[in-house]
Amino acid sequence: MNDVRNTLEKRLPGLHAHIETMLVESEAKYNQQTNQAPSEFLLEHSRRTAAIAHKISGMEEVDSFLPCLVALFHDAGKFHEGEYHLDNIPEEEHAADLAEKTLTEFGLEGNDIEAVLVALRALYNDSLPCTGPCRIVQDADRLDKLGALGIGAFFTKAALRGRGLIDALLNNLSRELTYAQAAPRSMFTETGKKLAEEQAAKTLTFFNGLLADIESWGIASFERRTIVLEEDFLTRDGAVIQKMEATIVMLRACPDCAELLELTHLRERGLKCEKLVAEIACSDCDHTSETSFCLPVFA
Repeated sequence: MNDVRNTLEKRLPGLHAHIETMLVESEAKYNQQTNQAPSEFLLEHSRRTAAIAHKISGMEEVDSFLPCLVALFHDAGKFHEGEYHLDNIPEEEHAADLAEKTLTEFGLEGNDIEAVLVALRALYNDSLPCTGPCRIVQDADRLDKLGALGIGAFFTKAALRGRGLIDALLNNLSRELTYAQAAPRSMFTETGKKLAEEQAAKTLTFFNGLLADIESWGIASFERRTIVLEEDFLTRDGAVIQKMEATIVMLRACPDCAELLELTHLRERGLKCEKLVAEIACSDCDHTSETSFCLPVFA
């Protein structure tokens, strides 16, 4: 964290503290308006993403100043006006507005401000080219969701949302495993790809062990089913990948009547992504459940 702070302080004294205060106040306003307990998840994630962006920059031998700035601002628009996705404007657009105002006030040069805004707006907008600091921050953001850091964030989010262990696994583990398996192909930089292979393996090993322990203790029994999407997918750089696989984590049998569970799926376009919706239904009773997540985007 000190590396990121020092990088910014050399150029724009006081900016790092200003951004962190803004992130804390944004999440606090959201928590207050939604009657949630105090948290600083947004600040911690932004700090980690900036630290990873700084590391990738060094390994890629590029100046870390702009990637660190983009990383600190990349989620600044998540709780715009104390709401979560209240309007149809992508949160990165709100983040860019905040960045432009803040960086102008701190006297950053116009070319650097424009580079930050371009990177923020392109970060998860597939219609825009992701270049320069955008590529490093995208990799950093995704790496924060892998390995021990990602596992810690998984359970932190579950706790913030009031989910117990089994509930969290049923609702969110499909996304985590799908992303981990796709991670190396989702990275732009060579450093990101290498780190993703290492960290994704840690994610898969941990959760495989956790599911095995839960079953061995007789707590619950899970199975993983693979959905294969047999079609061409374009990467952010325009290459074609011929298919995509998604892993769905579900109970082996209906929790109400112990009969078999059937899995179907559909896809729908969300505000920021194309979502996979997995629908699970008992073959004998009226038990149903659903899990959904954004499909991975390949770099």
